Amino acid sequence: MAQTQGISRETVSGEALFILKNLKENGRLGRSNKLADVKALLEPSVSLEFDSYFFFLRKFHYIAMDREAQLKLTDQGERVVEGDYLDKFADEVGQFFSDQLSSDISSTQSMEEPDLSDFPVPGGGGAKPPPPPREEDLLIDSGPPIQLPAGSSRPGTSTRGKSASPPPAPSASVVVEDLLGGSPPQSTARGMDALDPKPPPSMPIVSPTPVPGSIPSISPMATTATASKSDADVRYVKFDPVGSGPLGTVFKGRHNALGLDVCLKELKDIFGYFSFLQRGEVIKRLKKELCAQAQVRHPAVVQVLDQNTDISRPFFVLELMKGSLREKLDQTGGKGLPVKNSLRIFLQLCYGMRAAHASGLNHHNIKPENVLFDALGNAKLSDFGLGRVIEVDQAKGMPQVFVGTGGMPYMSPELISRQKDVAQPADVYGLGILFYEMLTGGIPGRRSPLPSEVNPDVPSKLDPIFDKMTADRREGRYPDFEAVLADFYGAFSDGEMMTKGDLVLWS
Repeated sequence: MAQTQGISRETVSGEALFILKNLKENGRLGRSNKLADVKALLEPSVSLEFDSYFFFLRKFHYIAMDREAQLKLTDQGERVVEGDYLDKFADEVGQFFSDQLSSDISSTQSMEEPDLSDFPVPGGGGAKPPPPPREEDLLIDSGPPIQLPAGSSRPGTSTRGKSASPPPAPSASVVVEDLLGGSPPQSTARGMDALDPKPPPSMPIVSPTPVPGSIPSISPMATTATASKSDADVRYVKFDPVGSGPLGTVFKGRHNALGLDVCLKELKDIFGYFSFLQRGEVIKRLKKELCAQAQVRHPAVVQVLDQNTDISRPFFVLELMKGSLREKLDQTGGKGLPVKNSLRIFLQLCYGMRAAHASGLNHHNIKPENVLFDALGNAKLSDFGLGRVIEVDQAKGMPQVFVGTGGMPYMSPELISRQKDVAQPADVYGLGILFYEMLTGGIPGRRSPLPSEVNPDVPSKLDPIFDKMTADRREGRYPDFEAVLADFYGAFSDGEMMTKGDLVLWS
């Protein structure tokens, strides 16, 4: 997540207005203004994440959206497109994007004399101003606006030196040709995972327009398309992706100060489902669940190290793991794991869940993908409560949305039916199903044989434990993992599996 130089308020204002003009033009021509279509078309032509512009325009009531995610201009948005309120529009851009804009150009420059006391002179004797800039460092282009030919991209970094000419002015003067033979300008890369898609030939693109009253760019360097806000967190370096899911992408990363390899989970994709909802509610839930998991310190719970959710691409940082239970199960070809390994993993997860429940944290999404392994092969639970980030809440305008069904076989009946007061027995059920899969290689059905009937290596004394863990009615299920462990060690009273409280780790 490398840091990039900020961009000017003028650029962001022009691009926000550029989006409004395209929405108006699409409406005039009867073309689709569906959020996903507009985002796919316009995101390559703006400097920041499209979602950032969307949330700005909606927050300040320049656009509205119906239940089909169709965007339209409000009366205020229409007035801005017509040229009214542009100073107010630019000020609101500066307010909303303040932490993404260049500090030297995001607000009006003071015309007062500088405080010369900030420049001490070696040896004392007062202060003097810094030396004047060299001629070759003055990069302000005072010439007329440049019209780029079709297919040209925005200027990137400048070449400093007396023999180099300064690049043309930024995107405020860029004119994009119509679809008949032309294409929109492509933004420069936004970090390591940048995409450069071509827009579909179904919607015209209106060129960005400079906003009167905004502050002009000082350096062409500031016009380079910047990375997302998550890329501005200089504490971490983001490497290649190592996996992805319905909510986002997992990257291997490094903590710069410590030189520590970590896991970075970037939740960009979650807003592909929820960008038309209240982003603040989703972020609030995400922070709550991350902070709750961070409080649990246990060998069988993946440690949450850090989080940054106040950016366009929220991410959180975990200890780096070495694979999942899903991968291990897939490698067996449906035969299950060795019984000895299954019992060790089962006990580790029981103790991890007991510790989480003692801290008031439920999982409610136990599945092989969320059981990870450290470098020594010990099992750890991850992604506590992420299902609650996207669960139904009609009171907050959050409809029922499913972002993958991989965990459905492990969900208890009360979770599937979305009953209230779902608590610890739901996690007992999920781990019971997972235990059966580790022992036999398959998911149990309503009338499936018991584990020892499928795999003769499984001790029959485990059958009633599995049966009680996965009872349909939670009244017939173990109430918590304390009760599960009590029955387990009671079944192995000969000390074969040691005694209750002994957590065995591979080393």
